[in-house]
Amino acid sequence: MEETLFDPHRFAGTVSRVAHASAEIALREAPVDQNSREAQADIGAFILVDCGKTAVFGRIIDIYYGQAASGGALIDGCKTARVELLNSIDTSSGEVTAGLNSYPLVGEMVYLATAEIARYVIESRNRAAYGDTPITLSIASLTRSPDTVLHFTPEMLFGRHLAVLGTTGAGKSWSLARIMEEAAKHRSKILLFDASGEFGTLKKGVRHLHIGNHPNPPAHSEEASLPYYQLTESDLFAIFKPTGESQAPKLRAAMRSLKLAHVALSTFPDGLIQKVHKEKRTYEREYRRHIEAIESPFAKFDIRNLARQIENECVNPSRSTMEPQFWGDYNAKDQALCTPLIARIEDIIRSPNLEPIFKPGRRLSLLKAFNQFMEDDSLRILRINLKYLAYEHHAREIVANAVGRHLLTLARDEFFKTQPLLVIVDEAHQFLNKAVESEEGAYPLDSFGTIAKEGRKYALNICMATQRPRDIPESVISQMGTLLVHRLINDQDLSVVERASGEIDRTSLAAIPNLTAGEAILIGVDFPIPVTVRITAPEAKPSSEGPAYQKHWRQ
Repeated sequence: MEETLFDPHRFAGTVSRVAHASAEIALREAPVDQNSREAQADIGAFILVDCGKTAVFGRIIDIYYGQAASGGALIDGCKTARVELLNSIDTSSGEVTAGLNSYPLVGEMVYLATAEIARYVIESRNRAAYGDTPITLSIASLTRSPDTVLHFTPEMLFGRHLAVLGTTGAGKSWSLARIMEEAAKHRSKILLFDASGEFGTLKKGVRHLHIGNHPNPPAHSEEASLPYYQLTESDLFAIFKPTGESQAPKLRAAMRSLKLAHVALSTFPDGLIQKVHKEKRTYEREYRRHIEAIESPFAKFDIRNLARQIENECVNPSRSTMEPQFWGDYNAKDQALCTPLIARIEDIIRSPNLEPIFKPGRRLSLLKAFNQFMEDDSLRILRINLKYLAYEHHAREIVANAVGRHLLTLARDEFFKTQPLLVIVDEAHQFLNKAVESEEGAYPLDSFGTIAKEGRKYALNICMATQRPRDIPESVISQMGTLLVHRLINDQDLSVVERASGEIDRTSLAAIPNLTAGEAILIGVDFPIPVTVRITAPEAKPSSEGPAYQKHWRQ
């Protein structure tokens, strides 16, 4: 392999100084090839130091006029490059090792690495773990050599979760679209939460769903819902926000009574349970009989009766001390305290924006659609378009969190062991680090955070995209084993990237604000070096354009 590593025509200079993780090179005066950017010894160029049995692979991070050693003397005004030393290559076997097996010596020759050698090093983990013909995704090429396409295994990209970061317009959507297109070429399963409706252009092996009042739904998209009875009690509390000492207990009791009325309809034919001055024995008998169904977290009940049932719960616990087996009269204090809750529930249930939750009708349930998707071998991607689901009462976050919780339940039952699932969450800052605050406390919406923390061991991985890394909990983003970082300019966002990735160096971090649209730095525990790439344009480009002022403002 030695002959292919060191091309005499690509001789760049000699080592003039060596430090712990870097070296300085006295560059030859004439460039290797004036007509080829890839063959220029400039910032970002990859180099090889000929150390005999080992070649040290590095990257130029600084060029300046300084001093270089020659015959024991220092020569001023020599063009010098400072090089970051990254990996070692065994010149006989071609094995790539992270770090340095031996340090270069002053005077050893330095060559510009070809794009093929750079790709060989970057893809070395593919060969080491999965042989010569692994399943790979080609999502990007080297920035300095656009014709050099890089190939990465799904394990490298998603095995320890993936975060796609970048400001608006930096290229996150293209990255996600390209990733999905490449993954869809294989027997993959991807669940996409499309917060802004950008990915309706995806075509191959995709099932499109939308939830909410879409003004002009496309023919290929099905309307879906997440019925209220597929939400937990905590979810409904987060929507209704009971307050004070009486509202939460009465709401909980009302839902329990309606669940009983649903399964014991012959005993409670109107779907309501009257309690004022009623004997408790019938209620207690039916409750014991149906306790398993009632205590199920997803037991059905008729939410249209919820406000009226809360009124029925506002009774004294007994008629008198001598008649504890009967409920008492209406409790005026409880009624007064629950009146605001009753009005709030009636408004929420009637809201047109919340029909996919409280009036699901014949709409397909998201959870049922997901189960169908997993059973259909012809489908690769299930897209859930959340663009038209209202923000009011935290409906969007609660729906997404409920689906995430369903995935966790399946994962803990090892449902994904033989069919790994990749969950892609666009605009992840809308869904992570969320909690609904009320006087009763906070209702955490943490299913995606839990997936990031424990999903990997269940073959449930997450790919999150956000323009605001600073809004993602550090405990979550620290779980991201791979970062695809587009342009970021906010200091807090850059600090998050630095803390989240132990592999990034100062030079790569400093380059992030200067990345152009479509460029990104790929960093990860399974990547031998941080590498600047250009994302390959997807076939189905996302609908992420801004307003067309030139078209619509023209008179």
